[in-house]
Amino acid sequence: MKILNKLLIIILIIVTIGLSGCLSQFFPPKTDKDFTLQDLNGNSFTLSNNLGKPILLCFFLSTCPHCANEVPHLNAVYNKYKDSNNLLVIGIGIGTFEKINEFAQTNTIQYPVLVDQNQKVADLYNVSAVPHNVFIDRRGKIVREKIGEMNQAELEQYLQEIL
Repeated sequence: MKILNKLLIIILIIVTIGLSGCLSQFFPPKTDKDFTLQDLNGNSFTLSNNLGKPILLCFFLSTCPHCANEVPHLNAVYNKYKDSNNLLVIGIGIGTFEKINEFAQTNTIQYPVLVDQNQKVADLYNVSAVPHNVFIDRRGKIVREKIGEMNQAELEQYLQEIL
């Protein structure tokens, strides 16, 4: 009888684990900090449409030298992980389209850049200083926020938490 009870518990655990994987198809990841912004090409980007992938949001100002210093590191991780891990690195420039576009071209940004002209998304994420990086896992959960310039090693370390 004890063996039968243990066997039933094991079967119940296996079924529960299996169902949780199936149910995730019907209950996709979500976030309470959803937004839609335009990129530099005029295309619309909605965060909730991209959940299920690890996402790094990088808030910046066009006048911020520390933000410019981060661009090579962000370009490197974008190119390293975009195909193998479906990592989305998304720059969010706070300011006018013209200034953000100029910053992106001057610093040779290779990842997508969105324009937050009225600072609504920055306010949604409580951005008070830049650079402000938000690491979001595949479930849509914010795992870490880092304010201030990151070096390559630090960036790679934080990315491991969401990949």
